[in-house]
Amino acid sequence: MQQLLAGVNLLTELGNSIKLQMMSRSSCASLIICLVIIAIATGQTASHSQDVDYLQLNDLSGVRGGNLVVAVTSDPSNFNRLLTSGLANTMISERLFADLVHINRSNHKLEPALAIRWDTDQTGKIYTLYLRRGVRFSDGSLFTADDVVFTFQILTDPEIQSALSGQIEIEGSFPTVTKIDKYTVQIAFPHPVGMGLRMLDSIPVLPKNRLLKAYKEGRFPTVWGPTAAPVDIVGLGPFRLKEYQRGIRVVLERNPYYWKKDGSGQILPYLDSITFLIIPDLNSEALRFQQGELDMVNSLNPENYAMLRRRAGNYTLKDLGPGLGMDFLWFNLNRGVNRAGKPFVDPEKLSIFEKNEFRRAVSHALDREGMVRSILLGLGTPQYGPVSSGNIAWYNTAISKTLYDPNLARQLLTKIGLKDTNRDGVLEYGKGSPLEITLFTSRGNSVREKVAQIIQDNLSKIGIKVRIQHLLPNDIASRFLNSFDYEAILFGFTPTDVVPDLQTDLWYSSGKIHFWAPNQKSPQSLWEASIDALISRLVRSISPATRKAAFDQVQQIWAEQMPAIPVIAPNILVGWSNKLGNVRPSILAPHLIWNAEEITKSKR
Repeated sequence: MQQLLAGVNLLTELGNSIKLQMMSRSSCASLIICLVIIAIATGQTASHSQDVDYLQLNDLSGVRGGNLVVAVTSDPSNFNRLLTSGLANTMISERLFADLVHINRSNHKLEPALAIRWDTDQTGKIYTLYLRRGVRFSDGSLFTADDVVFTFQILTDPEIQSALSGQIEIEGSFPTVTKIDKYTVQIAFPHPVGMGLRMLDSIPVLPKNRLLKAYKEGRFPTVWGPTAAPVDIVGLGPFRLKEYQRGIRVVLERNPYYWKKDGSGQILPYLDSITFLIIPDLNSEALRFQQGELDMVNSLNPENYAMLRRRAGNYTLKDLGPGLGMDFLWFNLNRGVNRAGKPFVDPEKLSIFEKNEFRRAVSHALDREGMVRSILLGLGTPQYGPVSSGNIAWYNTAISKTLYDPNLARQLLTKIGLKDTNRDGVLEYGKGSPLEITLFTSRGNSVREKVAQIIQDNLSKIGIKVRIQHLLPNDIASRFLNSFDYEAILFGFTPTDVVPDLQTDLWYSSGKIHFWAPNQKSPQSLWEASIDALISRLVRSISPATRKAAFDQVQQIWAEQMPAIPVIAPNILVGWSNKLGNVRPSILAPHLIWNAEEITKSKR
C-alpha cells in the first residue's frame, strides 16, 4: 500500500509539472493523468477481485447497508474461535472466521466454504481438498494451504486444549493433514469416516503469519484475548472486530476481503456492521426486542414468547419445534472408589441403580406431558430416547416409549424387591433403609429447577424420596466427569450437529462424557458392549443405510436400558424484525444469525 501511494503521489507531482509547462494541452493531459492515477489506485482491488475464486450464491439477492443489533448474555472470553465455547462467545467469534467446509444450518447439508471442492479415495480414509485461490484474510494477507496445516497443528496440540479438538478426534486418533501444494491439502484418517468432512464445520482457519510467533512463545491462548487490539484479530469471516467495550457492546464491521458473492455478483456481506449488546437478563432482552432496540432474538423462553405474541409489533415470531438440546436424569453407576478408598456410591444403592427395572420405573413415573404444559406452556416435547425427536434425520420413531404410568413403575420396583414395609410412603432397601436420593441440578436455570421439582413430586408417588440440591453447572460437570461424587443428576446437553458421530464421547463406554460411568476400560455391562460395537459400525461405515440402522439399534437399546433418562426438549422459539431479509431460522444454534453475511436490513 505504501508503494501504491508513493506511485500515486509521483504521478500527481508529474501531472502538476506537465500542467504548468504545457497549458495548451491541459485538458487532454489532465484527463489522461487522472485515468492513470485511478487505474493505479484501484488496480490492486480490481486485480484481487478478478483473481478470487468467489463462492457465488446464485439464488441470493439483497441491498447493502445497515447495522444489525443483537444481544449476547456475557462478555467474550476470547476472540479466537479455536478457544471459545458457549453460545455467547461463539455467536461473535464465528462471524470473524471461516471453515473449510460448512454445514448449512437451514437444510443440514455439508457445503463448500474455503475448500472449493474435495475428493475421497475408494477406502473413505483420505480426502483431498482444493482451496479457493486468491482469498485474503481481513488484513489483506493471502490464504494458502500453509494456514490450514498450521491450524490443524494447533488444534491437535494437547497443550492448547482447544474446545474443538474432540470434534476431529475419531476413536482416539487425529487425522494427518498434509500440504500438497499452495492450494491443496490432504486429510488422512486411520480408518474410513462415516460422517465424512462434517467434523470440519466451525473449525476456523487461522493466519499462520499472524500467530506463529505467539504460538512458539506460548502466548497463543491469550494473544486474541478480550484486551487485544481489534486490528490484531485477523480472520476469513464476513466481519472483523471494530470495537469492544466490556460489559456494553462488541461491534463488528464488514470484512472488505470476504469471498462470497450474491446472484448479481455483489460481494457479501450486505450489512455494514453488527452490534452485539451485552444483556445478561433474558427478560430485558425480550423487552428491548419488543421496543425495537434489538433486531432479533436467537432464543426466547416460553414466557417471553407468549408476551411478545400478545403485544403484536413490527416483528415475526416463529416456533421451530423441538431443538436438539434436552435434559436427562441419570444415576451414578461408577463402581470404583475414591482416593480415600470409599466407594463412589453406596454399594446397596448402586445395586439398585444398576437394575434397568429401577431406571425404567423412574422413567415411567415422570409426567413429561405435565412438565411440557406447566413449565414450557405447551412449547416443548416429551422425550424417550437419547436424541431429540427434533432431529428428524436420525431420530428412531419406532423406539419403545416409557410413557407416564405410575402403576407400572410401582410394579417394576416391587419386582426388584423394593417394598414399603412400614407404610410411611417411602420404599426401603438393603437392611431397611429408606430409599432417599440426592438429586443435583444446575442453579439459575429456571426451567431445569422446575423440572427437578416435578421429578421430586413424581417419584414421591412411587415411594422414592428425592432431595434437590442446586449447584453451579461447572460443579455438576466436575462431579460426573471427575470426582463421581453424586447419586443422581439432572442436566442438559445440546449437540452441535444432527449426526450422532460427533457425540462418540457420550456413546462409547470409554468416552469422557459417558454420563453415568465414563472412562470405562472395558464395558461394564453387555448392553454397553453392544452400543460400543454399533457406534464403531456407525463411525466407520460410509453406507448411509448401514449407519442409520446401527444408530436406530443404539436408540432402542437406550430406550430399554435407560442409562440416562430423557425428560423434555424445549421448542426453539425465535423472533426477528420485519426490517430484516434473508433470515433462515434453524434448530441448530445460533438459530438466526448463522448466515449473517446474507442478512439484509431495510431502512423502513
